[in-house]
Amino acid sequence: MGDLETTVERCRAGDDAAWNALVAATIGPLYRLAASYAPSAAEAEELTQEIYLKLWQNLHQYRPGSSFMAWAWRVARNLLVDAWRRSRMERRQAWLDPEILERLPSADDPHHAAERRQRLQLVARGLRRLDSELAELVLLRDFAGWSYREIADSLELPMGTVKSRLNRARLELAEEVRRQVRLRVVGEVTA
Repeated sequence: MGDLETTVERCRAGDDAAWNALVAATIGPLYRLAASYAPSAAEAEELTQEIYLKLWQNLHQYRPGSSFMAWAWRVARNLLVDAWRRSRMERRQAWLDPEILERLPSADDPHHAAERRQRLQLVARGLRRLDSELAELVLLRDFAGWSYREIADSLELPMGTVKSRLNRARLELAEEVRRQVRLRVVGEVTA
């Protein structure tokens, strides 16, 4: 049993310190997931709080021996999809606001940080144009750092399907980013 699963078992036994440790260990990936569904940093924080409330309420449903992060991701994803569907009008606003981009780690060099933000904005716009299932695969693998097995378990898909869809998602995302760069260059030349 891994450290995270041991911490979960302590939480289930009523250990408050274990809950704090569990939140600290999982806040990064769950916040990034919430941010991918939220139009602002404030809403991403609110959704993250809702995720932890839902996890706390359903901790008794977690099956020991399975991946806690895969289970938590499923719970969070279901909550976020429901919230996302409820806010169709808000979804038309910017996918990532500058507040969220500022919270993402970057180098101390301001020029490097600005370039990174621009690249992330291009990717964010590209992800917004992808089918939501494909965008989710890119977010899970490339932004949250999940293994193929964790993704397959979380989404209840065969490993081969995850790999092929992720490949398709990356190709479509790369094409979308190239298209955005071409449009930007054409706009600069004609200006």
